[in-house]
Amino acid sequence: MAFQTSVNQKLAVGVVGDFYDESPRRTDPYTIKSSSAGSIGCAYTVDSTDPSQVNLGGAGVFAGIAVNGKEFVRNGLAASQAFAQYAEAELCTMGRIWLSIAGDVAVGNAAYFNTTTGVITAAASGETISGATEIPNSKFILVKASSTEPMCVLQLG
Repeated sequence: MAFQTSVNQKLAVGVVGDFYDESPRRTDPYTIKSSSAGSIGCAYTVDSTDPSQVNLGGAGVFAGIAVNGKEFVRNGLAASQAFAQYAEAELCTMGRIWLSIAGDVAVGNAAYFNTTTGVITAAASGETISGATEIPNSKFILVKASSTEPMCVLQLG
């Protein structure tokens, strides 16, 4: 093994689902009903038959984005941000959170979530995107570019 000859010049930024700063925030606990349970950083909608439960993606009332990955119960020893069905999740509807977004993101873009997978994408506010719903009162306020998926700060509410 060779000796280390270089070091990172900058610190890594953000963890998906963590809060960016201490600005006001609003979160609510929900039980994840859908069998494809999703993960931290995905969007959820309120289940129409039981308002204490949520479904990944969906077309119902926006319940929030799953946050605080260090606070939910994991089964096993593997590192994961994925939820099991009927897990308890903390969903954010107001605050500034770190996300990793595939595709182009610009400061000022609105957030959209895929109604099937709950994955969040970015586009100009008011656009019509097939299979996606705009998250009300959302905008990206910071983008740290990378070659694959940039880390972004999404402001909700």
